[in-house]
This record gives sequence, C-alpha cells and structure tokens, in this order.
Amino acid sequence: MREYYLEHVPDASFYANGLNSLANRITDLRRRILTSHYYAPNRRVTAPQLAALASVDGGYPIVNAQYGGLGRAFCESTGFAPQIRSNGTPRWWGVWSKGYDYPDGFVWQMHDAVATALEMIGWVDPSDSQHLPEEIPLLKTQYREGSCVQITVNSYERNRGARTECLRHHGFDCVVCGFNFVTAYGPCGENFIHVHHLVPISEIGEDYVVDPIDDLRPVCPNCHAMLHRTTPMLTIDALQQMVNRSALQTAQNKPLHTEPRAARF
Repeated sequence: MREYYLEHVPDASFYANGLNSLANRITDLRRRILTSHYYAPNRRVTAPQLAALASVDGGYPIVNAQYGGLGRAFCESTGFAPQIRSNGTPRWWGVWSKGYDYPDGFVWQMHDAVATALEMIGWVDPSDSQHLPEEIPLLKTQYREGSCVQITVNSYERNRGARTECLRHHGFDCVVCGFNFVTAYGPCGENFIHVHHLVPISEIGEDYVVDPIDDLRPVCPNCHAMLHRTTPMLTIDALQQMVNRSALQTAQNKPLHTEPRAARF
C-alpha cells in the first residue's frame, strides 16, 4: 500500500474561506460529491463508491474528473499549491484527501480540516449520523479474523427531503418491530429513526428517482442492520416473521407466574 498526502494541510478556516469564495462557481454535482464523501464511514471512499453515494451519472470517471476539477479550481482561486507528482503534474484530488493505493483499489481519506470546513459553511450537518443509508460493501482489503467489515452508503436514504416525506407518510414507528424512540426514551428520542431503502442497489438504473412513500420505510437501527444481514437483503415481511416467531417462542418458554403460598403460623 502506498500513501499520498500533503506536506502541509491548510486549516479549516482556509478551506471554508476558499469554498465560500467559489460558491457561485461550484456546480451542484461537485458539491454533492464533496458532501457525500463527508458522510461516508470514516470519510474513506473509492471513486466508484463515491459515484454510488452521490448518485453520479457516468460513474467513477466523472467523479475523478469533478473531484480533481474542484481541487484545481480551489487552488487557482486561493493560490494554494497542490502536491506534485514525479512527472510534474498536480494531484488536484490531494487538496481534499489523503490517498491510499491498495492492490485492489484507490481510497480517498478526507482531510479533517476539509470536513470541519464543510460543517463551518453549512454544507453538511455533523449531527446527521442517524441517517444510515443502504449498505454497500467497502473495498475488499484483507481483514484479520475478528475485525469489522466496513460499510458505506448511498444517498437515497440520507436525502433530507425524501426522508421527511417518508416519515410524514409512514410515521416514526419501526415498520418491522414497532419500536418508537419517543415512547422508549422520551424527548431525547424525538424525530430519531432510520430510513430503509427497499430497492436493492443492483436493481437501480441510472434514471432511477426515489419515491419516498413507495421506496422508503422507517426502521429502528437494530432492524435496519438485520435487513442487511444477508445478501440479497431480507424483505421487511421476512424480518417481521422472524421477530414475531421469536416473540412467540419467548412467550412460550416464559414460566407461568404463580402466587406465593401464604405462610403458615
């Protein structure tokens, strides 16, 4: 594995000022790519994964061009000097990320200062971690026994408008087990629930548009994880049957309550 990084990463204020100065010239696509990278687990992602996260038509070649193009625009606007390859060409993507060249893929790790800058200018919401979208396996690196397999996500469930419309229609009870966070935790649980995307990623075409009512469902984090426990993922009906079967077995195995015998004197 080879690592590529800037000798000096600017601070968050420098990035925030630079992005603000470019605001009128940054396309929606470039902004979507950068913010989607922010929301990736640990902010580590490959170009193909980022294309899925940001729903980019044309896939990773477009992501590569736009990600690097935004880095170049940032440098030309701010005067920041990018990292230079041995052949004299700039690594424009290095403005935003470290790079890790694995045998089976190249991974971008967003600079912490970039992530903080995106929060400062209001492009992302650092409290948005509850919106765990559809899982896509990350780069298949070699994991030791007992290590965790990372997942990354797509943009459909994280889309704030789609999420709001889904929850307005379906409510905040988990459609699998019925769990409600307000009932369990009071005000602390208000507006908290995951949103599950019913359509498998493999079945989504380039012209796909999410329907918040037909394609999304509210689920608690436990049920959301279980829905994605298998490949292909479980259906909501199948998981409901498991939950109901488990509840029935628990009830059958529970000992009958008996009144204590009256003491004899």
